[in-house]
Amino acid sequence: MALKTFVKVSSVNNLSDARYCAGMEVNLIGFNLEEDNKNYISPDNQKELAEWLSGVQYVGEFENYSAEKVQSTIENYSLDYIQVEAISDIETLSALGMPVILKIDIAQLVDLKKDLPIAYLLVTSEDDQIDDGQMDAIKNSSASYKILLGFGIDHQNVETVLSKTQVAGIALQGGDELRPGYKDYDELADILETLEVEDY
Repeated sequence: MALKTFVKVSSVNNLSDARYCAGMEVNLIGFNLEEDNKNYISPDNQKELAEWLSGVQYVGEFENYSAEKVQSTIENYSLDYIQVEAISDIETLSALGMPVILKIDIAQLVDLKKDLPIAYLLVTSEDDQIDDGQMDAIKNSSASYKILLGFGIDHQNVETVLSKTQVAGIALQGGDELRPGYKDYDELADILETLEVEDY
């Protein structure tokens, strides 16, 4: 089994999500490492989850921490990437030797420099829909960055949007278990199943 495009799943906070994503051959699993975030994963919890998984890489996700706080936090985790939202921290964090993912709102895309030292650019929006103008803007920026599209995707349009935007992949969102061991995957599962490459 494989997927037709690169996939990151963000804010994974439970074993059900983590095992499902690994089984679907998702590329990156993201854990929020900020202690006051509702999806926070402690170093011990991340280690426990990772013991059940194989074939995926791990992203430490940050929204509000300073570059210095990010640096001290990641020392306690086993990670492959750092994800941040502050453009001003990119130079400092890229010097740590770990690939950096920059998460931005699509409104920031037009003013973004073309030479930031990042591995991926994760583009999001507060809107659920994506329009033709946004797809054109993303396609133009995909010449400068490997873009992960994090909004406007559902199982019905995902292949069309991938084709029109020429992005490197997509970013989906994990969520809470209904109760331990029980998960309602719904949209996440629908999209991943649409992207499955059939085995013959």
